Amino acid sequence: MLLPLFEAVEQIPVAAEHREGYNRTLYKHWNKGLNGTDSCNTRKEVILAEAIETPQVTAGCVLTGGS
Repeated sequence: MLLPLFEAVEQIPVAAEHREGYNRTLYKHWNKGLNGTDSCNTRKEVILAEAIETPQVTAGCVLTGGS
């Protein structure tokens, strides 16, 4: 049976968030960024790539300003 999207979404069960079992240290390889020597991890690279106003980047890939 096909449902309109809004009806199908309403049928998705909602549950309380549960974070047990997550261990950030298991994902170190994801956090190096494209250039492992510039100190910009993946999170900061995404911020830079998606910024409306690019933040300033100083030594150690410290980001300031931007939006």
